[in-house]
Amino acid sequence: MFGCLRRIVFLVVLCVAAIAAYLTRDRWIGYVPWLKSVPRATTTTAGGPKWEPVTDDGAARARQAIESLGKRNGPVFVSLAPGDLASYFYIALAQQLPPSADSIQASTTGSRMYVRAVISLDDFKAADALGPLSGFVGRREPLQMGGTFALVRPALAQFLVEDVRLGELPIPRGGIPKLLRQIRRGSMPPGVAENGLPFVVPTYVADARVADGKVTLYKTTPK
Repeated sequence: MFGCLRRIVFLVVLCVAAIAAYLTRDRWIGYVPWLKSVPRATTTTAGGPKWEPVTDDGAARARQAIESLGKRNGPVFVSLAPGDLASYFYIALAQQLPPSADSIQASTTGSRMYVRAVISLDDFKAADALGPLSGFVGRREPLQMGGTFALVRPALAQFLVEDVRLGELPIPRGGIPKLLRQIRRGSMPPGVAENGLPFVVPTYVADARVADGKVTLYKTTPK
């Protein structure tokens, strides 16, 4: 019986070591000669999502398009590039990210919008939210969040986070609210979901949908 138990313990240790080696491969792979030439997978592969940076020009384009919704004879909807929308809401977005966040980019996949930034885990307690897996991430890692939009009430919307990746470590869906509690700063307005990041929108914006690489905003229709 003890021989069988030893084999089980050995297999568990071996699995843990293999997972740790995979997650920390950037730190040791360069010392293995026959692995140096192996290309590293990235999120911007051929046919993959196109990441767009946050820029002043993007914010100006988005502002002009969104303000057109408020005009009496304006369009009923406008479609924006994800980078332009993220640029427009940069101030609200920055308030929901750690102070060290930089290299902010946005993209879309299917019906979700994704935002990513490089952050320092020393700025907040994200590592605590990971529990025993915190040892597998560095002190400065890319944080990627994907989700959809929902209107909480007029002038207040939320980004419902449904997918999170810290470095190369995917966060289980059940752990997302706990991680977001570590990220959020300030009190949350009533009505915001536990996986929501709130931001202010013009009162004439009624809804937002993601499709075909664009984010479409719809105006409020008179009742």
